[in-house]
Amino acid sequence: MNPLIVVGVLLVAFGLLLSRRADERTRAGQLLAGLSPVTPTEALRLAALRGDPSPYLAIKGSIDAAEIFEDENHRPLVYRRERVSIADEGGWRVIDTAERSLPFVVSDPSSSISIATADLADGLVVVERRWEGSVAELHAAAREYQQAEAASLVAAIAARDPSRAARVSLEQISSLDRATAAGHLVDGELRAGAGRPLVVTTLERAEALRLLGSEGRGRLASSTAALAALALGLLLLLGGIVMALAAPALGADAASPSPTPTPTPESGDARNGGVGVGPGGLLGLVAMFALPLLFAAAIVLVTRLATRSRR
Repeated sequence: MNPLIVVGVLLVAFGLLLSRRADERTRAGQLLAGLSPVTPTEALRLAALRGDPSPYLAIKGSIDAAEIFEDENHRPLVYRRERVSIADEGGWRVIDTAERSLPFVVSDPSSSISIATADLADGLVVVERRWEGSVAELHAAAREYQQAEAASLVAAIAARDPSRAARVSLEQISSLDRATAAGHLVDGELRAGAGRPLVVTTLERAEALRLLGSEGRGRLASSTAALAALALGLLLLLGGIVMALAAPALGADAASPSPTPTPTPESGDARNGGVGVGPGGLLGLVAMFALPLLFAAAIVLVTRLATRSRR
């Protein structure tokens, strides 16, 4: 098999794998940026016209619920999630999650679409209330945990490493909010599925994207590498296919008798056949297309990193 095809397939596979390794928060940002929200009425009409049993749509409307519960500040809530995390190898590890929710819908004056709260993981994008301190302070607070293992873990870490960082984050959805939600519309309900998360945000879309972008430090390099690998892989794959298709014709021409032998051009100039007679000219053509893409990706990466460092 042509080595260009092999390398191209490997680069495309690597790029696809790298792009799919994006976490749910990154996927949520990509989906919010790529979808234009419609009203629930328009979403139901579009789903009926498409004939797709589960289209992925974004809707925008008011939060409504038949029942609510109140927090400590008497806010009417339909969803509340509290997570306890500890610092672990340069990141944060969630050790306990307390969640409470009631059925709610996103509605407009004439229609409503329910939200599958069981699918609402990291696709929830709201202003997060957060406490940060040490594990010793967390243990001293004597809070109640959903999991007994979490209390034992906090006590053990507080004994051997009391200064380790700890965090408690709180995310809520109120019945007074307006929301944008994105998911697969199935039987009048938005759900996660097919590798796409359920996304719900109570922020304006621009603010939600800004919040997700501020969390995305370290992901830009991965996305840029995936894009470069895909672009270069496709170019190499296309070049290899062209060479494979041209090889039989070139072999036939070489085998046919010719009264006057034609010297084989050694240059890579496409005007005298340099691209068609060997890999050198083709590789030069591939490099000519790939280098601007890689250069542009490098400029974007450096610019974004410089902007963030100044901020």
